[in-house]
Amino acid sequence: MKFSKTFIATATLLAIAPLAQAQVKVDGLLEIYGRASFSVDQLDDGASYKRNNLSSNASRLGFKGSKKIGNLTGIWQIEQEIQLNLSNATGDTNNRLGSRDTFAGLQGDFGTVRAGKFDTPFKTAREPFNLFGDQLGDMRNLTRVGDAKFDERLNNMLEYQSPVMNGFQAKVAYSFHSGTSATNNGAVENKEDATSASLGYKAGGLEATLAFENYGAGTATTRKREATRAAISYKLTPVLRVMGFYQTADSITSSGNKNQSADVTGLGMEYMVAPNIALKAHYMDRKADAANANASMYTLGGEYRYDKALRFYANYASVDNDSQSTINPWKEGRTAAPSSTIGKTASGVSIGMRYDF
Repeated sequence: MKFSKTFIATATLLAIAPLAQAQVKVDGLLEIYGRASFSVDQLDDGASYKRNNLSSNASRLGFKGSKKIGNLTGIWQIEQEIQLNLSNATGDTNNRLGSRDTFAGLQGDFGTVRAGKFDTPFKTAREPFNLFGDQLGDMRNLTRVGDAKFDERLNNMLEYQSPVMNGFQAKVAYSFHSGTSATNNGAVENKEDATSASLGYKAGGLEATLAFENYGAGTATTRKREATRAAISYKLTPVLRVMGFYQTADSITSSGNKNQSADVTGLGMEYMVAPNIALKAHYMDRKADAANANASMYTLGGEYRYDKALRFYANYASVDNDSQSTINPWKEGRTAAPSSTIGKTASGVSIGMRYDF
């Protein structure tokens, strides 16, 4: 029985191999890619929680491709989050096809047009400052707070990206509605649309972005919100990169309450001790409109880049909260995200691995 199973499997592989090769030669359309990222953490909320966790950190599996069509190129992508350490519970969107950036579009001399669900230009504008993305100490722990959420991946979005001209590139996107279709609240339209735009510049050791985003007021439980952000990175020497960040965000209820509004500033650096070893640090400060709701976060980390596809890291991050703030440094981009205690200092240590394939 064991021999027959092996024989059948081998024969099947030999039979389909020429077909698979022919498909690649004819189309050239499909690329399979992904990321396996996890860490072991000790998280401390400054009160009653101090536990060890295993966290899957924005691990993903994707399929993408492109094809030349006359003077145009058709592009497509389907990407989903894969939580390495969790099962797929009912109603959970993780581990399901298309939960991350998923789109189709066209490229040409005019630039790129695409439609689908993907990161807004405002979200991607943080990249010059993004030292600890999807890790303990991720900057989004301060920029994406409460109902005043930015750094989003929006549904039903249409985006235009200009060609890169003298180092500059513009992006503008519009999300028509958050559900499968626009809705009304009685006789009143729910304004669930969003507009996002950015201008980026990259040349030599300098990278900078400026972005704006605006959301319409939706149902009674949602807020009208808008934000402006700027990020900059400059390579002072071949081994030292410094960066700065600023965001001002307003989240306004129908009564004019702006308690979720805040300004966030940040400074960071990356120093290459060796060609494949980096020391990183950033400090971020959040000034909130709400009383006694300020917070500050600092993150220190080291990264060993064993290969372009494989890296190991160790981070320490801490958030100091005012008496009415409950921010922690571990919520964003990770499955290990316990709640934190109001007014306490939340901190953590993380040792992780990221493998891109």
